[in-house]
Amino acid sequence: MESSRQITNDPVMLEIFWERCISIVDEAADTLVRAAFSTVARESNDFGCAMCDSDGTGIGYTTKGTPRMSIILPRTIRAIIEKIPADTLEDGDVLFTNDPWYGSGHLPDFYITMPIFRHGRIVGYAGASSHVADVGGTVSTGARQVYEEGICFPPVKLFRAGAPDPVIFSIIEKNVRVSDMVLGDLNALIASCRTSARELVKLMDETGIDDLRPVSAELNARTEKVFRRAIEEIPDGTYSSSIQTDGFDGPVKLQCAITVRGSDVEIDCAGCSPQASPGGINVVYNYTYSAFVYVLKCVLDPHTPYNEGITRPVKVTVPPGTILNAQFPAPVFARNQTAHYIPAMAMDALSKAIPERVMAACGAPTNRTMFAGPRGHDGRPFSFMMISSGGMGACAGKDGYSSTPFPSNSGAPPVEVIESVVPLTVRRKALRTDSGGAGEFRGGLGIELVVENSSGATLQVSSRMDRVENPPRGLAGGGEGGLAGIWMDDKVFPPKGRGELAAGHCMRIHSPGGGGYGPPQQRDAEKLATDLREGLVSAASAEKNYGRKSS
Repeated sequence: MESSRQITNDPVMLEIFWERCISIVDEAADTLVRAAFSTVARESNDFGCAMCDSDGTGIGYTTKGTPRMSIILPRTIRAIIEKIPADTLEDGDVLFTNDPWYGSGHLPDFYITMPIFRHGRIVGYAGASSHVADVGGTVSTGARQVYEEGICFPPVKLFRAGAPDPVIFSIIEKNVRVSDMVLGDLNALIASCRTSARELVKLMDETGIDDLRPVSAELNARTEKVFRRAIEEIPDGTYSSSIQTDGFDGPVKLQCAITVRGSDVEIDCAGCSPQASPGGINVVYNYTYSAFVYVLKCVLDPHTPYNEGITRPVKVTVPPGTILNAQFPAPVFARNQTAHYIPAMAMDALSKAIPERVMAACGAPTNRTMFAGPRGHDGRPFSFMMISSGGMGACAGKDGYSSTPFPSNSGAPPVEVIESVVPLTVRRKALRTDSGGAGEFRGGLGIELVVENSSGATLQVSSRMDRVENPPRGLAGGGEGGLAGIWMDDKVFPPKGRGELAAGHCMRIHSPGGGGYGPPQQRDAEKLATDLREGLVSAASAEKNYGRKSS
């Protein structure tokens, strides 16, 4: 206990200890990526890692992966421990769930939690999560209940005192299409948590700390203080916004009112559409909460490392049964098609108070197209998620990045990787001219992606796409980003639907562009000339949107 007091009273030692904690979780993330079987974790960064004290309070989150998954992890760990209490745990136990209401909101996200023992008692918890290649069930967004979307595990002991439970592993193996990839990713998550556990015990041995909780409390208190200071820069008041999404079989309304009082933020999402059925576009509360916390962190304090202290000033209220607080057994497979609108909605609201610190709407949600069927060379089944990122919105003083995943941080694998692991040939991948919203600062461009079925057999295709009807908004007079779209050969494909792709035929996918910022007529002449020269803006668009003819 004395070592804990010494560290908490010494700012330098406290900073060193925290940096060590973060580096441990980053090493755990590297372990996950190196050991993962599927490209969604290995190449697309769709994972999270965190480390908690013995109360389940988050100390360190990885600087890699998807931040919103890491933000959720301590909440998930505490919920799991409520079901499987700490006094029933042994050294070597591994806990597992993929229940959407415990984690980040849909069945493909697997969560592993491991108690960290030192000298016979629990000193902390390691947590890791990742999207896996398949969970059985339907691969479309048209389910009416979560039961149709795949296999679901409540919190269970996957390992007991170091021994795996063969029944759970066999259930997974028999209920997914690509068991080698799914079980490989599950073992990668376990290896990630073991890395955190091993390195944390080493750190405690080196420093002589027996109890992480005093250090954790001080670190979280300091993080909270810094974040509250950043919140205080927003003028007090209530700032509202509403957004319409494409929805599943009709438009969906999202609405929020952000109230700032000193260093506290209260977000009220009353007025949103009810949860949908059919259509797996519903969002569980955990994911909604993390999305709002994440966007506030991005806007107000993007550079300070974070822990659970950033969640304490933020209260989010969402009426149960609405699309941002869906209740069991709502279908949730495509929850990102709704949740990825939250940052755009929050920034639009905050633009009324701090316009210089927010950006126009991004070309999110990130579009995802699932391909499944036999591989050409050996006939074994495969399941692959093709991610196509839109352009980011522009902000005051800066153009938006093109084809950049936000807020998910999960991007597409390189073309070479795709073609080496699945029977798909990428015929074209290019930025879409004029897809970035016009503005003094231009929105980032979306992409055109053409993918051919080279398996020699018919493949199943399922699309999860939004922004086909509702383009990303500009800010401060900026123009809208380009719309998304998807086609099978030359025929329009359902944005949230499924079909069969014959051998030798192609899917063509357009991701949306980001919104522009500021009046287009104020764009710098040299920047516009560069856009024209590089093919980012056409001559017709330069004349129509910017009021200038190309020479």
